[in-house]
Amino acid sequence: MIARRQREERKRRPPRPWIEVLRGIWDQIKDDLLLVILATMAALLRAMGTTIRSGQTGLSFLCGHARRELQPGFHLLVPFLHRVRRMPTRSRTLDLPSQRVATLQGLVYHVDANLVYRVVDVRRAMIQVDELEKGMIQMLGLGVQEVLRGSHAEEIRTSRVLDRALAENLARRLEVWGVSVERAGFPSITPSPQSLRITQLEQVTGERRTTYGRLVEAGVPERRALALVGTRSMPRGKTRAHRRLARYRRRLHKLNGLLKQRGWSAVEIKQAGLSLRTRIISRGRR
Repeated sequence: MIARRQREERKRRPPRPWIEVLRGIWDQIKDDLLLVILATMAALLRAMGTTIRSGQTGLSFLCGHARRELQPGFHLLVPFLHRVRRMPTRSRTLDLPSQRVATLQGLVYHVDANLVYRVVDVRRAMIQVDELEKGMIQMLGLGVQEVLRGSHAEEIRTSRVLDRALAENLARRLEVWGVSVERAGFPSITPSPQSLRITQLEQVTGERRTTYGRLVEAGVPERRALALVGTRSMPRGKTRAHRRLARYRRRLHKLNGLLKQRGWSAVEIKQAGLSLRTRIISRGRR
């Protein structure tokens, strides 16, 4: 009887404030409790493992030390101790920005190059170089410079030989980074306007020399043969040109000394020297 009376008295007492607060919180979260539990479990699973996609390879680090390579799939890890870095291992293409290359013959070309590569050793690709793609762009530029600088104009016209040489050069350079070169080449090699004029001049000169030789062999006089091949002026020997240049320098030296004695300024002396040069050149063309 006494216990019954105590229970009835408890029911009659007003509820405490903190109990009312807890009841209100429970009423608010009881509908979303299942979602909270599922999200917590997913976060725990994500912290305890990682997923490597197809076409990628992961490298597991334990306290900063590289441990093992991770193939595509889900792998369990120790939270806060393991760290995973991913790298694509499928074939990829790298394009080099336009380069300006000068050959041994003094010709300048504008070159575009590309590279198809694949990472075969993820450990070396992540550890041996800080940023693999930037390092490969620099190596590709060095390889292009090395291949083209040692090539002649005739070799540049054969793109297959240059492509093979570039692939071999890059394979040797990128092997230490765990990269395999599948293909490399030059999509376009364009001579600069100055180089194009030089090559065309060499070709025209060679054709005129050949025609001149045939005309002389056929009995045509030399002056008439030169006129037939289309030269703009009659050729002169180097000795005659050197004598004219020495005479011009002597006259210019005397003229400068005379004008300095008369008090002419440097600008006036320079203009007088240019006019003297123009008169000498015009006389030589007559």
